[in-house]
Order: sequence, then C-alpha cells, then structure tokens
Amino acid sequence: MGFDGVDEPLSEHGAELPVELVRTLLSLLRHRLGLETAWLSSFRDGVQIFEVLDGDADAIGLSSGDRTSLFDSYCVRVIDGRLPAIIPDTSTNQTTDALPITTEMSLGAYVGVPVLNRNGGAVGMVCAVSREPKPYLADIDLRIVKQIAELIGTLIESPDSGRDTTAAQRASIRRVVYQRDFEVVFQSVHEVATGKVVGVEALARFPREPFRPDGFLAQAALLGLGIELETAIVARVISMVPQLPEDVFVAVNISPSAALVAPWAQILADVDPSRIVLELTEHDAVLDYGALDDALEPCRARGVRVAVDDVGAGFSSFSHVLELSPEFVKIDQSITRHIDVDDARRRLAHAIAELAGQMGATVIAEGVETQGELDAVSSVGISSAQGYYLSRPRPLVHGFPPAAAAASNDLLPTAVDLLGERRFELALAHSPIGMAVVGLDGTFLRTNRALRNMLGYTKRELAELTFQEITHPDDLDADLALLTECLEGRRRSYRIDKRYIAADGRIVWGALTVVVVNAPRDQPRYFVSQIVDVTADRIREADLARQAATDPLTGVANRSAGWSRLEQLDVSGRGYGILFCDIERFKNVNDQYGHRAGDRLLVEVAARLRAAVGDEDMVARWGGDEFLVITDSVNDWELARLADRITDQLESTPVTVGEGRQLPAQMTIGFAAHRTGDGRSIDGVLEHADQAMYNKRRRDRARAAGS
Repeated sequence: MGFDGVDEPLSEHGAELPVELVRTLLSLLRHRLGLETAWLSSFRDGVQIFEVLDGDADAIGLSSGDRTSLFDSYCVRVIDGRLPAIIPDTSTNQTTDALPITTEMSLGAYVGVPVLNRNGGAVGMVCAVSREPKPYLADIDLRIVKQIAELIGTLIESPDSGRDTTAAQRASIRRVVYQRDFEVVFQSVHEVATGKVVGVEALARFPREPFRPDGFLAQAALLGLGIELETAIVARVISMVPQLPEDVFVAVNISPSAALVAPWAQILADVDPSRIVLELTEHDAVLDYGALDDALEPCRARGVRVAVDDVGAGFSSFSHVLELSPEFVKIDQSITRHIDVDDARRRLAHAIAELAGQMGATVIAEGVETQGELDAVSSVGISSAQGYYLSRPRPLVHGFPPAAAAASNDLLPTAVDLLGERRFELALAHSPIGMAVVGLDGTFLRTNRALRNMLGYTKRELAELTFQEITHPDDLDADLALLTECLEGRRRSYRIDKRYIAADGRIVWGALTVVVVNAPRDQPRYFVSQIVDVTADRIREADLARQAATDPLTGVANRSAGWSRLEQLDVSGRGYGILFCDIERFKNVNDQYGHRAGDRLLVEVAARLRAAVGDEDMVARWGGDEFLVITDSVNDWELARLADRITDQLESTPVTVGEGRQLPAQMTIGFAAHRTGDGRSIDGVLEHADQAMYNKRRRDRARAAGS
C-alpha cells in the first residue's frame, strides 16, 4: 500500500513512511516560507502521485492520492533545468505563465526540490505553493527546502534495503538514448471501406525497464534526455521511409516541445517530405502555438503533414486541432472502444468527424479491436482506422498486409520454404536494400547486387568471406551475442546498427536486420539479413547528438552533457573538481531590463567562463543562471585559483546588454572535489559545491553590510 493507501511506497523496498512526521515537516516548510500549501509527491511511470499534503489543499484542487501527468508538471521542468526551483511570481515566467496547470491550480508562487534516493535518482518532489506571488522568495530559501527533501529521502529509505536499482536504471536509460538502442515497429493504417493500407504509424520499443514506451519516455524526460530521445526516434524512422511502400504515408510521434527544437532541415534532407506525417502528442503542453506553427511551417511548406493524436481524450487535443489545422485527426481509443454499443461514444466520434471534415482533415480511429467497432466507425463517417483487429505493430522486415483483419498474418512464412519461393528470389535480386543469406558459421551463401555495391566486394569475394571478417572489431561481440540468442531459440530476429569494413577499407554503417530460418523441428538452418546503408544518417545523428548536448542559448554544454561528463569521471575512478557558479542578482536583470538583456548577459558570461578555463575543462549551463565548471583538478588551492581567474575574467569589463546599457558581470563561486577513495557520490560533490557557494555569498553580503 502507499502512504495513504493509494499506491506503492516511494521506497523501492517497502519501507513504511511516517505520514504525520512528513506532514509536520511540510507544515514547517510552508510556514517558514510564508506559503499556503505544501506536498510530497512520488513519481511512477510518467505520473506524479500526491502522497502527503499540508495546508489549504482544497484551494488548489488537490487531495491525497490525486495523480497528474509528469509531462504537464513543473516538477519535470525543474529537474531537467527548464525551470528554476524557486518561482516567486509565476506570471513573470514565460513557461509557467503558459502552462495550463498554473491556471488550473491557481499557482502564484512555487518552490520545488526533488526527493532523491541514495543513488541520486529523483523518486518524488517536495513542493510548496501559494495562490499569490511572493516576491521576497530568493535562492537562499532553497536551503530549507533541500534539507527537508533530503530528510524525507532518508525517512523513506528502508534501513535493510538491498542494492538500489535506480542508479542502474538511470544508467541503462542513458545508454539507450546515447547508443540509440531501441527498435522501431510499424502499425498499418487502413482504409475502412476496402481494408487497403494507406499509411503506417511508427512506434518505438525499448529493451530495458521501464519497457512501456510512455514510461520510458517519462523517465528519459526526468533525466533531461526526453527531447534527445524523441529526436533520435524521429531521425531513425525517417531513415527507414525508403524501405516502406511508396504509396503509404509514415506517421511518427513527437511532442510539441521536441518539434520546436528539432533540426528539421537536416532530418528531412534525404527523404520525400510529402510521405511524412508528424503526429503531435499530448505529452507536453503547447506554451506558444505561434512558435510551434513557425517551427512546423518550413516542414509543411515542403509537404510534411501534421496529425493531432488522442483527440477526445482531453481538452488540449481539441486545442491542437483548432490551433494547428492538421491534415489528420486521430480519435483516441477511449472513444473507439465499445463504440458499437455506446451511443454517447458514437455521437462524440460523429461530432469529431464532422468538425474534421469541415476543416478538410482526414479522421483516423485508433484502437479498433472488433468487427463491431469497425462497422460503427464506418457508420459515423470515419474513413480510416488502425488497431489490433486490422493489424498489429511489427518490425519492418515483416512487411504489411494489404487487407484488414490480418491478425493471423503477422509473421513471415516459415523460412524453410523461403528460398524456394520465386518472389523471394526476385526480391533478393532486385531489392534496393542489401540482402544476404548467411550460413550458421557466418559464410555468405547468397548476396544481392545492392549489398555488393554498398560494400565494394565482388560476388566471389563475399562468397569467400564471413560476416565476422568484414564486421568492425568493436561491433562484433554485440552482433555475435544476438546471433547466439537466435541459435539458442531465445529470439527469432534482431536488429542492430553496426560498422562494416568495405573492400577499400572505408567504414560503412549498416542497419542490420536478421531473421533466423528454421528447418523442421525448429532447428536453425540459416539467416536472412537485410542491410541498409545508414552512414549518412549516423553522421547526421552524431551532429544531432552534439546539438542535443549543447545549450542552445549560450553554446556551452547543457545539463545532460554535464551530468554525463561527471558520470564518466566517476566511473573512471579518477578524481574531479566542480565549481558551482551562480550569477548575482540575475532575476533583477530580467525584471528591470527584460529577458533579452538577461539572455545577452548569459551568453557573455558563458563566453568568459570558456575563456577562463582550460581546454580540458568543461563549462556546462546547469539551469537558469547557474553554471558548472568540471575539471580534472582535485587540489583545493588549484580550484581556488581557477575560481579567482574566472572572477577576474568576468569582472574585467561590464557586459553590454543592448541600447548602450552596460551591467557588471558578477558571480558567486563555490567549489568541491571528489578524490579517489573518499566515497563521495556525484550528488554529494554537487551538494558540497552548492553549499560552498551559498556560504561564500552569505559571507560576501555580511561583509558588504558591515562596511
């Protein structure tokens, strides 16, 4: 049971939480900060669960056990650095002013700090809010919030718990994102009247916990990797478009936040844009429809079409339809389910179809699972549908059936007969995709012209080689491990991106799909391989990865890249130093001179930080007006010298922020080091550096007041 009987406890090992003690701590927090309501929430599978509340919860419409989407919350934005932890006035922050939850909960001021487990994983949030702005709130107030969040984190930690898996899960999620270790499957969209396949929707599948796509994307978002993961999925899907039938569209899901920043010119460079449908999800609120429209306009001008997903599931989906004028409207499966026996659902579907028709949009019903639902969908004027009754999601190698009700046709024919089929022979000979039949020992039994042209070998040369000999040594173990799983019967196919050594020594990246072919009694006989040249995509993905690791405003590393660098140093066992740098009175700059002046100050401060540090040091924007300098040095004297050098560089000349206005650039810097064997975690070092920064600020202000 949960804290109030609503769910699993925050502790992963079932420790009981003293609810009254937590409520007392929350009461202390809100009285100390002069706020009306405080709460402790937990995170689970993309959902925020309000566990313990104190104060006037009714005023903001909350009660214990309530659940909201993390994607719509302040919390995920605080954790990934898009929002500061203290917001004295939500109306002056562009993001919070536009988020629907601000109005729904009447939020005027907000303070929030994540609750971390022993390995630094965010398992919940301690928040305090007020309906009125509280201009007096300042960064110094974060100390008590952090202390209470840390204490609660200790309370929910089971004393006899075993190894905490959260850190391993976080590392696993990062590996999936950085290594692009995910699969893409496709589900057909059918014309209702004929069953003809008119399009496909691409869906990502993940090999590690949490396996559910929405849960995995939510966890990636909490690590600041959500947009990078979405962009990687879109890039992968678009690279696969040439392998799909030319007469179908290809829909790919993307959140409005990712659509705003995706490098569309690069992503769409080598594909027919008219075949692409961007399916906007509700995972994030649209803060500025004008900005989203501007971001999508170059895509739409080239022929890309837009779909709004999950229409009817919530108010925001209707907002998307009205604001974006999409070419496709997808009715949520909650409406389609049992539509044949529910008049209310039929009337709602009919109304949506009428609205879409007046806008010139095609309606697609999602989640059709019975003939009755398909008939009802047709009767209300919906022309297209998708769902398990029509076809299930499947990897690209399996192809797509032309007719509806194809549940029994999900898999390829048994492969013993595959080579004897004339159509397979023709496909092998004429396919534009590299194909090969490979023996169990790795020898090439058959190869087609496309594969030979890709790698530069003749037919005879490949016949004398094995795939092991032309696989890059760094990729061979991963390929062999998957192959072994097929031979042992643990999987029927696999997909991997790997490097091939071409005849002239070039490195060719190939998207390899392998299907095992069994003889009678399920004994493996050989493998059928498809190889698509994705070298250009890999180069483009590396470009995208560099962009994803860079703060778009300042050009320095972003929080995600900074954290990755710290994890690399931590794993290596070498020591490292951290300088926690905070711009003095930055909020006053925004308030007095506007956000453009604040942006110019941030850009100049980042440039001066880069100029002050060494070539091996990393400068990362940690969030808002905070920067980290990550260095190999662990000597306090050297770290102090580096802090002085940064201060001298910053204060050498004022910063011009527009219209001839110049402002001083001042920073408070605290530092800490992790030395080999000291037992400090990354979060521990960050906390020490952060605390050192606050202590220095207090001393400086006391000194200034005394003078």
